[in-house]
Amino acid sequence: MEIRDTTQQTAKTLELDELMERIRAEVSERKRQSGIAAPRSEPGATPPDFASHRWTARELLTLPTAEFVRASHLAFLGREPTPDEFVELRDRILVSYVGRMRIIREFRTSKEACARRQHLPGFWRESAKDRLYWSPPAKFGRRVAGLIGGIYGMPGRIREYIARMELLERRAAEASATIRAVQSAQAADRQNTGKQFAGTKLALRQLDNSVAAIERNVANHAQNLSIDLPARLSEIRTMLTDHWRTIVDQKFRTESLLSSGHPEFSANQVMQEKLKQEEPHQLDALYLSFEDRYRGTREDIKDRQRIYLARIAACVALTGDGSVFDIGCGRGEWLELLAERGIAARGYDANRIAVEECRQRGLDAHASDGLLVLAAEPDSSCSAITAFHVIEHIPFEQLVALLDHSLRVLRPNGLLILETPNPGNLIVAAEKFYFDPTHRNPLPCELTEYLVKSRGFEQVAILPLHPVSWQPQKTYEDSMLAYLQEKLFGPQDYAVIGRKPA
Repeated sequence: MEIRDTTQQTAKTLELDELMERIRAEVSERKRQSGIAAPRSEPGATPPDFASHRWTARELLTLPTAEFVRASHLAFLGREPTPDEFVELRDRILVSYVGRMRIIREFRTSKEACARRQHLPGFWRESAKDRLYWSPPAKFGRRVAGLIGGIYGMPGRIREYIARMELLERRAAEASATIRAVQSAQAADRQNTGKQFAGTKLALRQLDNSVAAIERNVANHAQNLSIDLPARLSEIRTMLTDHWRTIVDQKFRTESLLSSGHPEFSANQVMQEKLKQEEPHQLDALYLSFEDRYRGTREDIKDRQRIYLARIAACVALTGDGSVFDIGCGRGEWLELLAERGIAARGYDANRIAVEECRQRGLDAHASDGLLVLAAEPDSSCSAITAFHVIEHIPFEQLVALLDHSLRVLRPNGLLILETPNPGNLIVAAEKFYFDPTHRNPLPCELTEYLVKSRGFEQVAILPLHPVSWQPQKTYEDSMLAYLQEKLFGPQDYAVIGRKPA
C-alpha cells in the first residue's frame, strides 16, 4: 500500500514539473513574439556570459540594478567595476534616483569608453525614447492627464459619499425600528421586577445614545458633501507639499550625518561639525511653507515677474548670448519664466528644499550662498544679475559688496535688477514688511537708487510695482488727504534697474 502511494505521489510531481515547464516555454514564446526580452532572473533561463556578451541598449535597461552596474562597465569599459565604483553607481540609481539612460550616456562619453570606441547597438533609439519621454510637452501631458483623471474620478468619490450616507440612514432606520420594538416589549412586560425594569431602561439609554451617534454621523457626512471641493483639494495639496518638504529636509540631514565618518577626526568632533553645518537649515521647510502662504502662488509670482522679460531679452541680445545670474531663486518662478523664453539662467539659494523643488522642475538651481558664488565669478561673464526680495535680508556691507561684484561680473551694457518691499507704502512699512521675521530693515527707494548709482551703474531707474488692489471710491482735493491716500494705496514693492557702462 505504501509503495502504491509513493508511486502515485511521484507521478503527480512529474506531471506538475512538466506542466510548469510548458507554462515557462509558453510565456517565453509569447514574450519573444511581442518583442519583450525575458528577464534574466526567469527560472530555467541561462544567464549570459557577462565578459563576452555583446549588450544592446534595450538589454542594459531591462537588467536588475546590480547586473546593470556590472554589464555597463563591461559593455563600455571592457572591465569589471571596482567595489567603490559598484557601490557609487548602485547608490546613484537606488538612492539618488538617477535615470539609467543618463548613466549610459555618461559611460558612452567617458574618456575610457571613447578610447575603446565601443558601439552600443540600439543606443540612439533608446536615447530618443528617453528624451521624448522626459521632454517638457510629454511631462506637461502626463500632468494634464493626471489632473483630468482626478477630475473624472471626483463624481465617483461623491457617489461613494452618498452611498455611505444612505447606508448610515438605513442603519439609523433599523436602530429606530429596534427601539420601537424594545419599547413595545417593555410596555408588555411592565409588571416585571424592578431589576428587570432598570436593566431595560439602561438598554434603552444605550440605544438612544447609539441612535444619536448615528444621526450625528449622518449629519456630518451630509455636511461634508456640501464642502467646497476645490478649496479642500487645494488644502490637501498644500499639506502634501509641506510633508514632502519635511521629508526632503530629513533626507538632507540624514545624508549629512551618515557622511561624517572622516578618519582624521574623532567621531564626536565630526558630529559636532556636521550639526553646526545643519543649524542654518533647521527652518528651511518652515520658511518655504511660510512663503507659500504669504507671498503668493507660483502663478501669482510669475505674473508679477513677466514685466522684466522684455528688458532681459533685449539685454541678452545686446551683450551677446550671456546667462542670467539669479540670487535667492527660491521656488524658481523667475528661472522657469526665463527657461520658457529660451534664456539661459542659473539660480542660487541657501534653502536646500527650495533648490530641490527647482531641480524637480528641471531648472538649473544650486544650494549655495549666491553672494559668495557671485564673488567668485569671473569678470564680464553674465548678461544680467537679478535679486528679487533679497537685499532687505542682508547687512549694509553685503549690499555694497553685491553691487561691486555685480558691476565686475556683468558684461558691458549688462543689467542689474533688484526688487524689494517699498517702505513708501505705510501699510508695508508698518505691518507687512515685518510678516517675514528674517527681514532686517526697509530700504527706501531713494537710498537704493543712490547706492546703485554711486557704485558705478548708469541709466538707473526706479520701477514702482504692485499697488494695493483695493482703491478708494474718490480722489481727495485736499493735498494732505491726497498725499495720505497715495501713501496708503501706492506701490507695495519697487525695483531698481541699473546698467553697466559700455
